[in-house]
Amino acid sequence: YKIAIIGAGQLGSRHLQGLTKSSKEFNAYVLDPDEKALSLSKLRYLAVSKPDSQNNVSFYRNISDLPKKLDLSIIATTANVRKSVVEALLENCKVKFLILEKVVFQKSDHFLTVKNLFNNINVRAWVNCTRRSYKYYKELKKEINGETLRIKVVGDNWGLACNSIHMIDLFVFLTDQTELVFNNSNLTDKIFSSKRINFKELKGALIVETKRGDILELVDSKSYKDDKFIINVFTKNNHFRIDEINKLSYYKSSSSNLKKKKINIPLQSQITGNILDQILESGESDLTPYNECMNYHIPMLNSFNEHFSKIFGKAVKTCPIT
Repeated sequence: YKIAIIGAGQLGSRHLQGLTKSSKEFNAYVLDPDEKALSLSKLRYLAVSKPDSQNNVSFYRNISDLPKKLDLSIIATTANVRKSVVEALLENCKVKFLILEKVVFQKSDHFLTVKNLFNNINVRAWVNCTRRSYKYYKELKKEINGETLRIKVVGDNWGLACNSIHMIDLFVFLTDQTELVFNNSNLTDKIFSSKRINFKELKGALIVETKRGDILELVDSKSYKDDKFIINVFTKNNHFRIDEINKLSYYKSSSSNLKKKKINIPLQSQITGNILDQILESGESDLTPYNECMNYHIPMLNSFNEHFSKIFGKAVKTCPIT
């Protein structure tokens, strides 16, 4: 199999490590214009690859160096260049399957343009929202069994702007509701610099609701500095408190005492190989289909842009997050 990873930085290098968990034999092509990023990926790959591996990994700086046919490509660039990278890749190579990192794009209109491109050349694509692939969340969905939910995510400095899509996708997965209404009125007026240069971050609370009454509250505030990142899931009678950092879940019902258990929250470097195998074997994936994810990616971006526009005092059409 021929696999390309475009974007060799923090995420791309973890995807490359994850390929070593695949049961397939492959030639991997890692692409990044930055020589430092390529060196990082190479070091991280060598740290986990098996000495007797039959797989080959090559490192390039130009898309024109890639093979003309690829089985699968992972686009792990920042959001501001992702559309142009996708277009350049598909102009140069015939690609069967694509995995896109998130936030997918910074402009709402890019989604439809790229969707039409995928349809025209028959590319199947997914967005790398991985929580719906975790065993714990699959079991939680069965336990919830279609009940209306209230989910409250709290923490300090967890990246509300760039990471909200993961929580929104989990919300959609657990509720099976894809039509969402966004309320940004509780976001703070202060805009923060992201840890990634030239990108912005937000604090405060973003509220998301479904038509049937499910509520997702995403809170990033210093008042939660002791709880760096906690996911609370409430049904009518049950409360699930998920601490992904410490890999613990707490469960309390109206008729039972608090129960605690260890849970598996895998790293990207532990996931990519399994996702690759699933796609190559079945043409399907536990990841979020692109066409589904765009349904709530777009209103999320629009809501953030509305807030940025209010703060900056001018119309913002390009959401400065990644």
